[in-house]
Amino acid sequence: MTPTPEDKHRPDQLISNPKETYGERFQEHLLEQYKLYVDSSQKVSEKRISTGNYLLTVNSSLLTVFGIASKLHIGGAWLVIIPIAGLLVSLTWFSLVISYKDLNTAKFKVIHELEDYLPAALFRYEWHSCEQGQGKAYKPITHLERWIPVTFAAVYLVLAGYALFFRPPEKKAETQPVSITGTVDVNIKSPAPVPAAPAQSPAAPTQPRKKSR
Repeated sequence: MTPTPEDKHRPDQLISNPKETYGERFQEHLLEQYKLYVDSSQKVSEKRISTGNYLLTVNSSLLTVFGIASKLHIGGAWLVIIPIAGLLVSLTWFSLVISYKDLNTAKFKVIHELEDYLPAALFRYEWHSCEQGQGKAYKPITHLERWIPVTFAAVYLVLAGYALFFRPPEKKAETQPVSITGTVDVNIKSPAPVPAAPAQSPAAPTQPRKKSR
């Protein structure tokens, strides 16, 4: 059945221009589109992995900062900011994992439909062999990946409670008197006598000088 001009622009129709109206290069161009679309799905998976690695580094850094701040006895009102930031990062991470999963699911649905016009339906057969991710043969990585941000979120909740309620108060340094036990021998020597100054002889009286005539 040849689609009408209105059918060519329907968003729910995969092939908008069939071979009868497209021309002889329909199969060649369809194969090129198929390759580009498969490549785009692989790039989505790579982007999901790189995003997960980046957010894992951010969470590790926040936990490190929390440990350093706790050792420095920073106040609980300020210390709780770190777990709150970690919770926001974890929730964002979880949302991204679900978003990438839904996007890849939609992409592979399109790939499976495109394979109806190709000699071999490789991806569809592979997904069927894996029992569509529901059996024991294969478990999608996103089923495990989404538990990583959930685990971080649980850790941040514990740290927030620790910072607000269970953190011990800072101990102030107290000065304590120092006691010295034992005997101390003190030898006091009398000062040496100072030698008396020698007596000076009285000066001889001076004779008046006679004037010469």
